[in-house]
Amino acid sequence: MTADPEKHSLVSASGAEVEEMDYGSISSIHSREREGLIKAVSDVSDEETSGDTTKPYAAYGELQTLLDEGPSAWTPDEERRVRMKTDWRVLAWACVMMFSLQINRMNIVNVLTTDIFTDLNMQPNDYNLGQSIFVTCFLLFEIPTQILSTIIGPEIWIPTMMTLWATVGFLQTFITDKTTYLVTRAFLGMCQGGFIPGLVLYVTSFYKSNEMSVRLSVIWTTNHMTNVVSALLASAIFKLDGRLGWHNWQWLFFLEGLATMAIGISTYFLMASFRRPVISRVFTAREQAILRARVILDDSSKSKALERSRSAVMTKFGIKDVFNAVTDKYLVPIFILGMLGFVPSVASYQFITIILRNFGYTTQESNFLSIPANTLLCIGMVTAAHFADKYRRRWPMPIIAMIWLLPFLIVELVLPDDAERWVRVFCLTFIVGFPYFTPVLMSWVSANSNDQHKRALAVAIYNISVQLGNIISANMYRADDAPFYRRGNSILIGIVVFNICMALFVRWFFSRENKRREEIWGHMTELERIYYSSTTTEVANKRLDFRLHM
Repeated sequence: MTADPEKHSLVSASGAEVEEMDYGSISSIHSREREGLIKAVSDVSDEETSGDTTKPYAAYGELQTLLDEGPSAWTPDEERRVRMKTDWRVLAWACVMMFSLQINRMNIVNVLTTDIFTDLNMQPNDYNLGQSIFVTCFLLFEIPTQILSTIIGPEIWIPTMMTLWATVGFLQTFITDKTTYLVTRAFLGMCQGGFIPGLVLYVTSFYKSNEMSVRLSVIWTTNHMTNVVSALLASAIFKLDGRLGWHNWQWLFFLEGLATMAIGISTYFLMASFRRPVISRVFTAREQAILRARVILDDSSKSKALERSRSAVMTKFGIKDVFNAVTDKYLVPIFILGMLGFVPSVASYQFITIILRNFGYTTQESNFLSIPANTLLCIGMVTAAHFADKYRRRWPMPIIAMIWLLPFLIVELVLPDDAERWVRVFCLTFIVGFPYFTPVLMSWVSANSNDQHKRALAVAIYNISVQLGNIISANMYRADDAPFYRRGNSILIGIVVFNICMALFVRWFFSRENKRREEIWGHMTELERIYYSSTTTEVANKRLDFRLHM
């Protein structure tokens, strides 16, 4: 197949936001990268076939052909079938894994409605201390755990994490005092820290850049709907109070611990990976090759994550790598949006049941009144992700979300003290149920990393930013500002305005940088481009042949 050299510049290989990409030649991937990729596939082929000669991996030659010919080598129906199988095999179980995490995180919230403080001779401040310890350990283990996941492989490390936190969750059944409570909170934070960025890195390695936001939104929908399921499960399990001499909160930790332990152990066998023969039971050899080729042609930096060869797995990380990711000027603005973008809504989300009880509703009524907000949030989140992927524009989503929040926060601020409580509940529902856009930002970080090494760290740093935002949110509504929290709402309005300005800045900054690179690249001859690609010391998202995703 002959190729027009003008259509096969390395700009296309960046996976950047270009609607009409011509992948008709493997020249879009630098020859050295291609050699490394083919060697990685060959290594994996040897590993896979050595253990199971009845299901030989035949996609090595097929992949090479597909990379040479590009998307024209397969039909839209074939790609759609591969994508559907990937959704069923990768995304569906990822949702189950997220369910396991959230059910384990939420049960401590559910037991607050029981007599656990009395049973353990604890005070509310002891609970707050436990949560602080949990968050601290969670944040401290984000990056180390992500590094371990990258080195060992997510198909091994993620189920190990899940089994460990399920075990600790189960052991909460037997806590007897403040000390044992605090110890279990610390171990839970250690076991769960790094899971979300690890899961995101794993899932996004199976999808193209314009498919990631929607898939991540499905996972986060599972996360939020688990809150509803968790409350319903707790209501049912609490009826076992007194059975076998156990308190109702003990039954909750016991049963949910066993359930999440079963999920963790099952994940060892059900988590999709090209290093396991289970993939060949779902995908044919040609489908495996199409899955790999479509992702690699979209973003060649994902080849290592897909192939998982031993030479690719043993990646070295250092303090310098972490520092470079934290200070990357093309990622820091997204980290800032991740830290402050959700504060105006999460502040209300964290206190929604308390706020509703201040309005005169019972505990049960408050729990049920929070369901519409969670449902609305999930609908808005999936919708925002869909449009971000469809139009390949992520920067408008934070602005849309902030414009959604602004009028309701203003109404909450100016309402008189004697206003009807249903008005406040209506505003609160729409504040909590805003278009949650963290899947959009997660996919943005992933796409703009343009390097699997940096992507692993950047996703973890982004999640740390979000958790820091949650800490800020937790301090927005203070006791001396209750019950209408006007001071807190005033601060939140200021944060909303800041977030709008930040999103507009990102749009301007990225557009200017892409234009600068395009001008330089456009004045280079084909030989100069090849020479640049062979000799440049610029890496990842700093390369001239990479265009920042907007």
